[in-house]
Amino acid sequence: MSSFGFWNCRGARKRRASLYLKEIVKGNGILFMGLLETKVTSFYRSDIDKLTGPGWDFFQVPSIGKSSGLLITWNTAMASFSVFESSNQFIIGDIDIKNKGRWRIATIYGSLDAYKRMNLWEKLQLYNSNNIAMVIGGDFNCILNKNDKKGGRKFVYSMSAKEMETFISSKDFHEIRSIGQKITWSNNNSGNNKILESLDRCYLNSVALSSHQHMVVKHLARIASDHCPIILKFQNFKSYTSKVIKCEDVWVNNPATKTIVKKIWSKKTEGDFGQILNKKLKITLKNLFFWSKDKHKSLMEGKESLNKEILELQEKDCNFGLSEEEYWILKSKVEELNSILARLDTWWRQRAKVKWALEGDINSKFFHTFASARKNANFINKIKDDNGEETEDQLLIEDVMFKFFKNKWKFRACKLEGWPNNYF
Repeated sequence: MSSFGFWNCRGARKRRASLYLKEIVKGNGILFMGLLETKVTSFYRSDIDKLTGPGWDFFQVPSIGKSSGLLITWNTAMASFSVFESSNQFIIGDIDIKNKGRWRIATIYGSLDAYKRMNLWEKLQLYNSNNIAMVIGGDFNCILNKNDKKGGRKFVYSMSAKEMETFISSKDFHEIRSIGQKITWSNNNSGNNKILESLDRCYLNSVALSSHQHMVVKHLARIASDHCPIILKFQNFKSYTSKVIKCEDVWVNNPATKTIVKKIWSKKTEGDFGQILNKKLKITLKNLFFWSKDKHKSLMEGKESLNKEILELQEKDCNFGLSEEEYWILKSKVEELNSILARLDTWWRQRAKVKWALEGDINSKFFHTFASARKNANFINKIKDDNGEETEDQLLIEDVMFKFFKNKWKFRACKLEGWPNNYF
């Protein structure tokens, strides 16, 4: 998967806009682009070729006079798009990405009229689903707090802001981390007349957040418009073969772990006391990790099997009754299932790291989303190299982090040995 883009271009037929759009598409690997305030009544095939190049399909909402107008384009070699509904405030549909699944995308150009905006929230609510990843992005023409504005009149918490915030929070939409300038719109004035506002945004529902994708929002430079292009980028990352192994809480409650530890520590190991201790700890953790991995798989399989067997016995009890032996079998299977559920609960709790979670939260949507989305929070999107220049290249980020930790550990070693700080 590559990137989705949204941009209020303030006139799609401007030469500067078409040149900048081509650069955005090429430089960010975009497969879907939503353009707002196109100021164009109708687009032709030749117009789309000038904007994004051949091989792109499109759907448009005509402008009203010399204002508004929406256009979405998508790369037909990578995806197909189905439009559900459109108006002068939105285009909503599903994008099917080849070999990557289906996402719902809403391209937004919010009305300045608070009463007309009510229709926008109603339609977004109608097409929001708990079963499909959804992205809503574009120019909302609304700010939610005073931190979203610099200059101009004092921020007032209007009805538009209240309705937008209510929709975002009640329908489980979230903003993810962004890189680039925080403010997305400027009136291009100077001095005391300068006004900056965060009008352009990108929100994702919890289904999108729990997907196995590293996502980041990029705010690009304002070049051919007074709005920043907003890019939802799906990061490519290197899969590490090495992994830090930590003690699992679930190991403590399983008697089998004691046998594994005893077996490893009874083996003879060469070296001094420190080396022996480190080797045995490393081998023990490694063995417990792979044993636990197989055990977790068997626990999941056992849970499904026991559920099925218990259901069959209980159905038999309802229809024909159970013998005394079958009754005790049913009771033992229920006890075994409860034990498995308790172990799985412990396993999920350690991964989610939610210490205040109540009993029974293991099956909640939030709990699994929290556990699965941690990888996005720990992902480094960009970093400054030795020359102070920012880079988003993952290989360069790895090199910078390697040098940092290498120097850090060398410094600590010098401190322990009593060497001067300028030794290295």
